[in-house]
Amino acid sequence: MDLVYRLRNKMLMPFIFVVLFALSFLHGSIDEMWAGYVEILRSPSVLISDYLYIGGFGATMFNVSTILLINIIMINRLKMHMTGPIFAGILTIAGFSFFGKNIFNTIPIYIGIYLYAKMQGLEFKSFMIVVLFSTGISPIVSFLIFGGPWSFFIGVPLGIVVGIFTGFILPSLTAHMARFHKGYNLYNIGFTMGIISMVYSAILTAFDIDFMLGGPTSEQFHNELFLLTILLSTAFIIAGFVFDRNALSQYRGLMQSTGRLVSDFVRDYGRAVTMLNVGVMGIISLIVLMILGIEINGPVMGGILTVMGFGAFGKHPRNALPVMAGALLAAFLTPVYALDDVGIAIAVLFVTAIAPIAGRYGALIGVLAGFLHIIITPLSYLFQGGFDLYNNGFAAGFVAAFMIPFLEAIKKDDVKEAQS
Repeated sequence: MDLVYRLRNKMLMPFIFVVLFALSFLHGSIDEMWAGYVEILRSPSVLISDYLYIGGFGATMFNVSTILLINIIMINRLKMHMTGPIFAGILTIAGFSFFGKNIFNTIPIYIGIYLYAKMQGLEFKSFMIVVLFSTGISPIVSFLIFGGPWSFFIGVPLGIVVGIFTGFILPSLTAHMARFHKGYNLYNIGFTMGIISMVYSAILTAFDIDFMLGGPTSEQFHNELFLLTILLSTAFIIAGFVFDRNALSQYRGLMQSTGRLVSDFVRDYGRAVTMLNVGVMGIISLIVLMILGIEINGPVMGGILTVMGFGAFGKHPRNALPVMAGALLAAFLTPVYALDDVGIAIAVLFVTAIAPIAGRYGALIGVLAGFLHIIITPLSYLFQGGFDLYNNGFAAGFVAAFMIPFLEAIKKDDVKEAQS
């Protein structure tokens, strides 16, 4: 019973780690896995760098599981509870460890935030939400070390210093950027990092340095990742019902939430109902991919896990499906974008960053928001140069900033919704 109690409190995180770590040894020998892992660490890691293509299945799973373990240990050492934002942050980290995040490029960012906390005389754990989402900009560290035109001995200190500096400025910028979209972009830190990345890409462009180094993706392990998603989603759904037999009746209440920041489903509806929602969001992600006929690669798997993670922090079927429908409509109607393009597939998953717009203003407005998101996302990538892994969060910030003032003029938020 003690194990069951701990799994409930940790929202299955130990189970997820064990599964991912075990999968590290599914393909090839340990030597092959380690060689692939070294290649992952040496990758410039800018969008889109599929670690499945770069290092293989075993190495990618080892990267995902070790990054996951480090963050779980950090949360435990700081004696923090598994809230909705923390759960979303950890699962997002796991997702983006399929394409762009590794231990080498994340640590400098963490150090920068730690130094900022010390300078402000605050506890490090008070910035934990920023910490967990901060490594979306970690490719800048890898690029400066492994992707630039300078020597390794210049690149290493340059990458580390820039990474620490980026982490240092991130908390203060994040607090200000939330006002830009008024809480309707769940990937608020992604928007902040997009602004920082835009500055970095402008500097590199001024010095004529090529940083568009994203490579091909690998769909070789689609079946394994499909089954993994089914396993995780099913586990969360079963856990929801096991831990609370009335989870389904309470789930209806969760889906009435707008999802606007900060919507902590764990705090508001409990762990069991939240886990049910996490599993449902995983299944919905798979259904959308099946409709598109898209096979799962590293970036797509990252999108699935992020959608599931935010099932504890703002996303649910009622507010997510309209914006996904709008994204699909845009991909279908516009001749520039193809439904089977991996970038569009990723955007259809990550468009749920603006799910609160549908939650607040209804399904039709949600469809419109999703439509605009798909159009803006490729352009936002050109601005930030691939250093912000949360590029869709960058695009979502502009969509929300464009739509919300007009929508608020038509339909004022009441006090309760403004505080939700």
